[in-house]
Amino acid sequence: MRFYKIIACLFIFLCNIQTALGQSCAEQEIIIEHYSMMLEEVHGEFQFDVYIPPCMDERIIGGYPVIYLLHGQDMGIEVWQEMQMDSVIRETLNHNDIPLFYTVVPQEDLNLLSLSLSEFDSALLNHLIPWIDEHYNTCTDRRCRSIGGLSRGALWAEKTAFEHPDVFSSLGLMSMPGTFTDDQSLYYLAEKHKPGNILRIRMDTGSEDSYRHEGSKAAAQLTFIGYPFEYNIQPGEHDRAYWKERLSDYFVWFLQDQRIIQSSFTMTQTEE
Repeated sequence: MRFYKIIACLFIFLCNIQTALGQSCAEQEIIIEHYSMMLEEVHGEFQFDVYIPPCMDERIIGGYPVIYLLHGQDMGIEVWQEMQMDSVIRETLNHNDIPLFYTVVPQEDLNLLSLSLSEFDSALLNHLIPWIDEHYNTCTDRRCRSIGGLSRGALWAEKTAFEHPDVFSSLGLMSMPGTFTDDQSLYYLAEKHKPGNILRIRMDTGSEDSYRHEGSKAAAQLTFIGYPFEYNIQPGEHDRAYWKERLSDYFVWFLQDQRIIQSSFTMTQTEE
């Protein structure tokens, strides 16, 4: 009897392996890897998660694009899992003709500090991005790197991208509660943006968002300085339901031109 039980268990185990191996990329789960490092800029531990779609090939020439997403005030990186971002990524990949991509979500613990006093952006630029590029098969060209955020995270994304257009190509701003700087300073920063590093900018806010009028100041600034952007006001509030509904659209928008970019990298390296 014991022999038959062992055989039965072995059969079930082999069937499970066969099922797992037989799954297509579209059926497999997104992997979420959690990391932390000690940084002076954030006065302690700096945590971040990396969302990795299945079937990514470390040998692919040129690497994969990366999207950095920043959470809002009084939140943490768990907000992305609460919005089931792994499922959103998988569904977006399954239903749209876009390349595979990494999504990186860092934690801002000192999120009550003003942006001018915090060094969160230094942690992103000087530590997180180099670490990601070293440990994953990423495309390190600015055209392959996007940054976005929701609420306070949108303020950080705006600040970081405008001050470093050589690092990012696309900037996504959801439910931004204002703007990170005054008109003249933004104009000064934009003057340094050359044709080769003009940002693609998309802004979204809910029609019932209590911060909507503050967020529209950023759109007014961009209009005043003549910087191209798109601005969408859609039904919703300043909450997780609105952000979750917008996530897929943002992923597609971030990756709009990535297949052309990756093809150009492949052709260039093949010719060499």
